[in-house]
Amino acid sequence: MRRPQFEDLSEEQQLNFGNGIGPFWLPEKIRDFVTKTASWFFKSASWRHHDFGYAVGGDRWDRARCDWKFYAAMMKDAFCQKYVLITLWPALFLATVFYVAVRLGGQMGSFEYRKCYASLQEIIDTYT
Repeated sequence: MRRPQFEDLSEEQQLNFGNGIGPFWLPEKIRDFVTKTASWFFKSASWRHHDFGYAVGGDRWDRARCDWKFYAAMMKDAFCQKYVLITLWPALFLATVFYVAVRLGGQMGSFEYRKCYASLQEIIDTYT
């Protein structure tokens, strides 16, 4: 079975996928605040992509790949800031904090460890 891709979702599904930045157990108001704050620094680094990768699931290497792609996207956004001299260091710091957080916290029930990837329909039925 082909591994589902975020791009397989409709545009509307993509815009509504995931819970923002933070684990499912974090209160929604805090997740919303962190997500809005992170949006100042990371425009295209998509936590929605990251959440989708966690929903697709797989083994520990799949999780590591999802986390690394998230970190790489945040680093790219950090260096593409409009005011790089002012925002670069805070963006690099936040990217690193978020990466460490997903590496440590993602193993606590967020990532769907499974032998086979979830199908696109399973993901849509469960997460949208």
